[in-house]
Amino acid sequence: MRAYAFLGDALMVYQAAVVDLLRERAQIEVEPLVAGQLADLDEIAAGDTALLFLCGLPYVRTRDRGYPLRALAAPVSNETPEERPGYSSLLLGRPGLAGCPLDELSDLRLAINGRDSMSGWVMPVSLGLPLERFSSITPTGGHRTSIEVLLREEADAAPIDSMLLAAELGRKPALATLPVLAAYGPTPSPPLVLVGGDDALAERITAVLERLHQDPDGRAALALGRIARVERMNDADYDQTRSCDREAATCTR
Repeated sequence: MRAYAFLGDALMVYQAAVVDLLRERAQIEVEPLVAGQLADLDEIAAGDTALLFLCGLPYVRTRDRGYPLRALAAPVSNETPEERPGYSSLLLGRPGLAGCPLDELSDLRLAINGRDSMSGWVMPVSLGLPLERFSSITPTGGHRTSIEVLLREEADAAPIDSMLLAAELGRKPALATLPVLAAYGPTPSPPLVLVGGDDALAERITAVLERLHQDPDGRAALALGRIARVERMNDADYDQTRSCDREAATCTR
C-alpha cells in the first residue's frame, strides 16, 4: 500500500512518523510517505489501496464523484486539545498591520493559495471574509508562498491554515510578526483517508490512530505536527465542508 501527503511540507515529518507507527502497529505493508499532487488525485483514488493525508475539500469532492474514499480519523491540534478535530483559516496581515482592526482597513491586496483551497479560500469566503475590503486577489499556489509574500510586504493579507501555521512557526519564528486580522472556522480537520480496502482494514488502521496519544512513541510522533491526538471520523463529519464549498461557489470574484 502506498501513502501520500497532500497537506504541505511542514506537516510531512509528523505524517511520516505516523505512517511508520501504522506499519508496525497495524501490521500493514505500507510504503514510506511521499508527497502527492492534487492533479494526480483521481488516478490515485481509482487505483490500488492507499492512505492519504488529504484536505477535507478534495476529499468530499472526490468521494462525491463516486471514488472509493473513506475518512478514517483526523487530528486535534495542541491549540485546542479539548475540542473535536477542527482547524481554522487565519487571515494574517503583513507586519505593518499589527494592531489594525480589519473593519478599519480597505484597498487591501489579498494573497490566496487558490480558489480550490479550503483554508486559503473556501472556508474564509463562505464564513464571512469581507471581499469588499480587497482591491486585488492574487493566487500564490501555496500557504508557504503566501506567508513569504506577507513577510516581504508584497501583499497585505492572506488566509492561512491554522494547523499548518503552527507547524511553520517551529521552522520560522519570524512568522510571529504577522498579525491575525480575523479568524474563520473551525471546520473539520483534514482527514486521513483510505482508498479502497475493506471494513477490517479501515478498523485496524483507525484503532491504531486513535490510540497514538496513549504512549510515548505515539505522542512523540504527534508532537512533530503539534498534534494532541487523532480522533475517529466518518464521512458525515465533512458535511460542513460540503456546505462551505457550496457557499463559496456563489462568489464570482
